[in-house]
Amino acid sequence: MSRAEEIGAGVGAKDPAQDIPWGALAILFTAHFVVDGTVNFIAPLLPLIREQFQVSLSTGGLLLTFVSMSAAISQPVTAVLVDRWPGLPWLAFGMVGSALFITSIGWAPNFTVLTVMVAVGGSMVGLCHPDMASRAGALSEHRKGLVVSVFIAGGRVGHGLGPVIAIGIVSLGGMKWLWSFTLVAIAMALAVKYGLPKPQSPPTSGENKASIWDFVTALRQAGTPLLLLSGVTICRAVVNINFISLIPSLYAEHGMSIWSGGAASAIMLTSGALGVLAGGALGDRFGKKELIVGGIGLGALCVCAFLIAPPEWGFVLLAFLGVATYLPMGVTMAFAQQLMPHNRGLASSITLGLSWFIASLSVYPMSVLGEWFGLANAFWALPGFFVAACAFACFLPKVR
Repeated sequence: MSRAEEIGAGVGAKDPAQDIPWGALAILFTAHFVVDGTVNFIAPLLPLIREQFQVSLSTGGLLLTFVSMSAAISQPVTAVLVDRWPGLPWLAFGMVGSALFITSIGWAPNFTVLTVMVAVGGSMVGLCHPDMASRAGALSEHRKGLVVSVFIAGGRVGHGLGPVIAIGIVSLGGMKWLWSFTLVAIAMALAVKYGLPKPQSPPTSGENKASIWDFVTALRQAGTPLLLLSGVTICRAVVNINFISLIPSLYAEHGMSIWSGGAASAIMLTSGALGVLAGGALGDRFGKKELIVGGIGLGALCVCAFLIAPPEWGFVLLAFLGVATYLPMGVTMAFAQQLMPHNRGLASSITLGLSWFIASLSVYPMSVLGEWFGLANAFWALPGFFVAACAFACFLPKVR
């Protein structure tokens, strides 16, 4: 029996009456909101940062690349650590540390120090996601798609409202008061410590802890489906990260205010939370492959419509784009965790962290193209990545 058939057989017997621990899920939802909200403080403030330090769009694009790369590149490593030592406070430490460094950008004396702060803060974010995803995947085996999607929706809402929170704090007190958001991160770290069940211990391989060979074996058993899934998530992440990072600058290019750029990001990402929730429920009901192909195809149409329409229509179209882009997100993570059931943290880091790291490398080239041809024209390269993602998804095994 193939690995795909084993997965299909394993998920066939699910209990619809299985209770979901909503209290623990609510804490993970809010923790994900805080983490992703913090990491998305940079993009909406980029026009102000460029003005303060007198840097170009491409140099500002490097700053966005650093925060995305540092947040993503550390995740595969920290995922192995989380799977090996799940009892350590990775999430609490990473949540407070990332908030402390990223919100300290208001005190940076120059652009170099600012870049270092952002990179360190992004690295601390890398501690959070594997831990959160592993905990979410363990909450319910029978409703995994829905549970993981609810957890991911917290991050999408955080990404969406992060720009609004950042702009609101800066508007009221200036950049130096961004640090106040760290108090929220400390409160959530306490909620995680005292409100979540202890993480599950990893299976042993004749010793007290799983060995590196166990992780290598898990990757080999996941095989081609995991490679295809990685191709899907990388291509989808390229579109996503460029919209998240450069939409505020695109609206500034159109002569619109910083609030317009922040609102555009908030609309796309908040509606993305609805897409994640809908995707989780639909994926559990109709199949993960079908949901992934349909969501990506719809996203390609929405990107083209956004680029054709006048900027005023962009707010409406970004809402549809957010739903379509994030429909497959929770499903792909749940799919990866089914491929690697004993290494949930590593599975999530591949579909989120590693994919996000590779995709983050596209932000700087896109910002350079934006300087040469204008961001609106440069964005026409993005639908091609959705086409590639759809091609990868068509070869995935069917999983219900």
